[in-house]
Amino acid sequence: MGEVVKGGIFKPCCRTIRYSQITGALRHQYGTIDIHACGYLDADEGVNRVEYLIYSPRDRGIGTSKLPLQVEYLTHVRGRVFVVAGGAADKLSPQLSIGMGAMLSKGFGNCRLTRVDEPKSLVPVHGTLKTRIPLGHAERFGIRHVFGPVHGYLYEPAPADPMGPGEYVLSLFEGSEVMAPACLIDRRQHG
Repeated sequence: MGEVVKGGIFKPCCRTIRYSQITGALRHQYGTIDIHACGYLDADEGVNRVEYLIYSPRDRGIGTSKLPLQVEYLTHVRGRVFVVAGGAADKLSPQLSIGMGAMLSKGFGNCRLTRVDEPKSLVPVHGTLKTRIPLGHAERFGIRHVFGPVHGYLYEPAPADPMGPGEYVLSLFEGSEVMAPACLIDRRQHG
C-alpha cells in the first residue's frame, strides 16, 4: 500500500486505504466498474506496524544491482473497508482474497476481506476524514459538506476502459474537515 514518490530511493506506506486502491482491486477481482469503495487502517495498538525492506532491482542484462530502494511496509495489517451498496457490491462474497498495493510481485499486498456488518448510521456528523476519496465521488460516500479540505490527487481509470489509461483527479485526503457518516471520520478533534 505504498505511496508514489517519483525519483526517490525511499518508498513510504500510505496510512489509509484510498479509494483508487481498494476500488481498483475490487473492480479487477470482479471484472466490473460498477463498484466503489474506500477505507482506512485501524488505529488500535499492535496492528499496522511499520517495518523496512531494502530492495535492489537487478539488471538481468548485465547481472548487476541498481541503486538500492528502501521500502516501508506494514505488518499485522488491519483496516476497515466500506463499499457503496448497490450494483456489483450486492454480489460481493462474504469473504474474499485480493491483491492490493505496491510490490505485489514480491509477495506484499495479499489481503483477506471479511464482511462484518453495515454501518449503524449514515447520518452525516462533523469530523476529520480518515480516507482519500475523489471529489467527484464524495457525495456517493455521504460526504455532505467540506469545511476544511486537504486536497491531493488520486488516479482514476477512464470509465470506458477501467484497465486502460486514466487521469489524476482532485481528491479529499485524510484530515479534511467534513460532514460525513461517522464510519468515515475521526470525531476526536471536533466533538
